[in-house]
Amino acid sequence: MASFVTEFKHLEIQLEDIISATNNFDESKVIGRGGFGKVYAGELSHSQSEEKSLVAIKRLDRRYGQGDPEFFKEIRMLSCYRHENLISLLGFCCQGGEMILIYEYASRGSLDRYLSSADLTWTQRLRICIDAAKGLRFLHDPNGTQQRVLHCDIKSANILLDKNMTAKVSDFGLSKMGPANQQYSLLITSAVGTPGYCDPLYMQTYSLTKESDVYSFGVVLFEVLCGRLCFEISNGQLKVYVPLWRKCYEENKLDEIILQDLRKQMQLSSLKKFSDIASQCLRNAREERPTMSLVVEKLQIALQMQVLPKEYAKIANAAADPLPCRSLEEFKELLSKGVLLNRGETWLSFNDKEEHHVMVSIEEYLSLDDPNRDYNDRYSSNEKSRFAVGCYKTTLMEFKLRVTAPLFLSPDVIYGLSLVLHASEIEGMKQQYVGVRYKIHGETKISILYFADKKEGKQLVAELYQFNSTEESILDLEIFLEDCGLSGEFYIEGIEFRPLEKVVIANQEIVRGVVPPLFYRFTEEESKVLLSQGVLLNGGKMWLSVNEKGEHIERIYIQSLPFRLPLIPFRKEDLLVHGTLNSRFPAGLYQINGKRFKTHVKAELLSPKITYTVNLVYRSYSSDKQVYVDLKYRLRGEATTSVVYLANRRQDDWLYVAELYQFTSDGSIVDLEIIFENSGTDIDGVEGILFQPLEKVEDQSLEDDRVEDIETTSGSDTYWEQKIPNDYEETLKLSKVSLEWKTKKELYSILFKGFMLGNGQQCFSVDKNGKKCQMLSARAATSVKEEIDSNWESSNESRFGEVLVITAGYKFKIKRKIEPQEVSPETAYTAYIVFKLPQDLSTFEAPMFVCEKDGYMSDGWYIYLVSPPVTPVIGPKSDENTYNPLNRYKGNALPQQRTDGWMEVKVWQFKTTTESVPMNLYFEHPVKKDLKGLMIQGIELKPI
Repeated sequence: MASFVTEFKHLEIQLEDIISATNNFDESKVIGRGGFGKVYAGELSHSQSEEKSLVAIKRLDRRYGQGDPEFFKEIRMLSCYRHENLISLLGFCCQGGEMILIYEYASRGSLDRYLSSADLTWTQRLRICIDAAKGLRFLHDPNGTQQRVLHCDIKSANILLDKNMTAKVSDFGLSKMGPANQQYSLLITSAVGTPGYCDPLYMQTYSLTKESDVYSFGVVLFEVLCGRLCFEISNGQLKVYVPLWRKCYEENKLDEIILQDLRKQMQLSSLKKFSDIASQCLRNAREERPTMSLVVEKLQIALQMQVLPKEYAKIANAAADPLPCRSLEEFKELLSKGVLLNRGETWLSFNDKEEHHVMVSIEEYLSLDDPNRDYNDRYSSNEKSRFAVGCYKTTLMEFKLRVTAPLFLSPDVIYGLSLVLHASEIEGMKQQYVGVRYKIHGETKISILYFADKKEGKQLVAELYQFNSTEESILDLEIFLEDCGLSGEFYIEGIEFRPLEKVVIANQEIVRGVVPPLFYRFTEEESKVLLSQGVLLNGGKMWLSVNEKGEHIERIYIQSLPFRLPLIPFRKEDLLVHGTLNSRFPAGLYQINGKRFKTHVKAELLSPKITYTVNLVYRSYSSDKQVYVDLKYRLRGEATTSVVYLANRRQDDWLYVAELYQFTSDGSIVDLEIIFENSGTDIDGVEGILFQPLEKVEDQSLEDDRVEDIETTSGSDTYWEQKIPNDYEETLKLSKVSLEWKTKKELYSILFKGFMLGNGQQCFSVDKNGKKCQMLSARAATSVKEEIDSNWESSNESRFGEVLVITAGYKFKIKRKIEPQEVSPETAYTAYIVFKLPQDLSTFEAPMFVCEKDGYMSDGWYIYLVSPPVTPVIGPKSDENTYNPLNRYKGNALPQQRTDGWMEVKVWQFKTTTESVPMNLYFEHPVKKDLKGLMIQGIELKPI
């Protein structure tokens, strides 16, 4: 006794708290009675809650037949076995001669109270039975990790209901333990259970098995069906109704015993499935009774038949595995994720419009006269296929298919019929389209392979055919795959039938204004034109295409489609048609002749909840990847003028894109009038305005890999020696001061913090990986040209004691050879210029041009010495924070604040070799503004 209380000390509750909660066991607190005694309601704090909550308090009364063994057994049982459909033990009390158990409070009471109530619907009864069956299933087979439990007293009075009508099995005082992981558990025991519910074989042999519980549960099922307890006591005589119920079932006379208020609610198929499994539970031979797992499965099917419309019930009946759902909403949720049907040979899911999306295993469609059948075999893999038969493996992209329309297609829906496969060599696809050549009824066509999920990069799809599910419900296609642009092995999974997306504009399907139509059976030439150039709309004034996240235009949702609108000139006489060179539009580009201009655009196809960028598309005289544009603009009616300094070249047409605005679309038409205050720099011709989904860029902030607490870092001398370059002793000899150390850790700390070399113009250190770092003074790294005036000034803020201050001029250069011994071998380095700016930042707002050729304003790149301007945001009100605008500049040469108070910006990258590396960098203001006041401390070289 003492050891038991100690073992479960965390569950013990003081008697005085229980007396207080029950008002000294007042009769007004009684909520039930049983073989254990009375049950009271009260508020207590317990093991699972520090605050008081309503609980059920069961007080042992030995006069009712149960005693100490049942009390201790209940505690041990419910401490070990926890499940959402088992009542939870919250605590106990064993003081002052009292034995009390505290449970979670099931506010609705026990099931027996509701059996005859017409308010408890047939659907609710099915859900309660499923819950209770799950609880009993857990006891019989708790994942093979614990002993099997025989409840021994299953009855409706021991099935409790919480506030949500969730059923929980209770009262484990008579339960018995049996060995786990055995098909049968046989126990010989004295009399247990309640008359009417007991297994007849137990009454004859006093032997218990889990099938004894199954029998008792079958009695409960019939109680739920008939709306009454299985027995009554009349004139002191016990009358049991179970034999009558079995006879009515066998004689197909269930209507005589079913609760009449229920009969009108029942689907006949649901009643039959329920009564069949209930009857099986009551069979005389234990080996003929079902397991509780099977009972749960059959009851779930009965519920599905009750709650699902006829068309959904057909899907549920065809499921390869039972679909556990309690309502039509849950069933639809299951279908949205996808389920296997027809013995696992068909996969079905819903899209957001509840149109059926179906895939059929390739096994169903492979032609028996495939000429290459001898070269193929199956490849069964959960990774590659959702079907049990796996994929069809072939090294030749040549095989025949005979495709017919599968079951469960939605009516009057346009479907795309596609081949789904996996390939061993798909790396080449990531930046280009790969064509699949095939024949349908002898006509040669081509499709484009694309990634179904580019993030995974494993599943490939090629659309072969489109059809209307109503007009062509009797589909019979002979398809011969001829060729594919990939090599290696192919794993053909199946044929997919996906509902095609309809794009709508101004209440009309956009496909009616597109040539070629989106709902079109493409020839090889038409596919190439469509996918390489996009489609023109509205008489050639609008162009619709795919972005980098999309592949096949008719398979892309509208939110991933960018489009352009042509410019409307500010004054017609100022704009001359410049021809169609490099333009998607028949009208070509417009010359602006160095004058201000404006455009009025209406974007009609933007999708809601997508953040877009608004961009000017133009042609430049330059051919660099990035150019200086210095374009000033504003929206009509707004006084604030914005500026964009840089534009980026696109690879597909060599036009340049300058990002102007960002906004989040709400799906309505976007009407913008943009006024360009100047013509920008280097603009040769303007094409239009591009609305494109915003691409997220990674955080380009610099990682400070100097931060490391050497003092608190543990490690042996061998550990620290591995972090020190082999030639550290030669470098240490060049130090300006005498350095001393006792351990390798102390030596590494000296190297990590850094020290000045002999001439005082270099600071040497190592990073946390033991790679060499260098800080070069401005004197050691810069070369002043004739075009610039500068002074050397003393500075306590500089580690070198002096800085270079530019007093006049628009360019300067950094010129020095990086010797092999100054850096780590075979290592990539980044060079940062360390600087400070004057108080007047106006000169430095524009980016600086950097190149490696003196006098060349090309083949270079741009860096910012101050933070670049943020892209203006259109639309959201001050209290709406729907997205976080990103800086317009997508490069990584952005200035960062250092811990020493200086600024730094990345200017160059290089990789070390066994020879010296020349560092010849030329810096120039793009419009030759005076760099007066720029203060340069030096150049820092950091390993990447």
